Amino acid sequence: MSVKKEIDVSRRNLLFGAFRRLRGEEAEGRPQARSSETLPLLNEANAAFDSGDFAAATPKYRELLQKEPENREARRRLGRCLYGEGKFVQAKVEFERVLRADREDNEAWLFLGLTLARGGSPAKAVSVWKNFKDMRNVPLVREINLQAALLEESEEPDGVRIADAVESVLRNPA
Repeated sequence: MSVKKEIDVSRRNLLFGAFRRLRGEEAEGRPQARSSETLPLLNEANAAFDSGDFAAATPKYRELLQKEPENREARRRLGRCLYGEGKFVQAKVEFERVLRADREDNEAWLFLGLTLARGGSPAKAVSVWKNFKDMRNVPLVREINLQAALLEESEEPDGVRIADAVESVLRNPA
């Protein structure tokens, strides 16, 4: 019978996390396993996510979250996978769960807004984006503010157009 070995995430990240990020071995915001039992599952999920295979990553993140329900980074990535698959209602639920745990999560605010825009609620998306405060990404903040202003002038707001404009800045930050 094997004994489950727990990994002390906070101590490990405190001592070595910054060095791994500097060397490019660990992306900031990348989910970390809480135990050695879930590490292979997380690695598979992250590899699928990084390659853009959201359909393969989604079940892996779901399985991981059954074992580690408090893993916010994995939950955020699950939401992004669901968003990428066009499952906007499910993605909305995951981003809201992340925000219940951390109201300052800019990525969750951003993707919750995108999910609402693509899901047919562009006015709610703009309302949600008022909580997005990532001043390190000025072009993205500027685009969100522009879309909010255009939405106020438009009689029939087009959520897909709004989401496309914001995503174009995400893909190509100026």
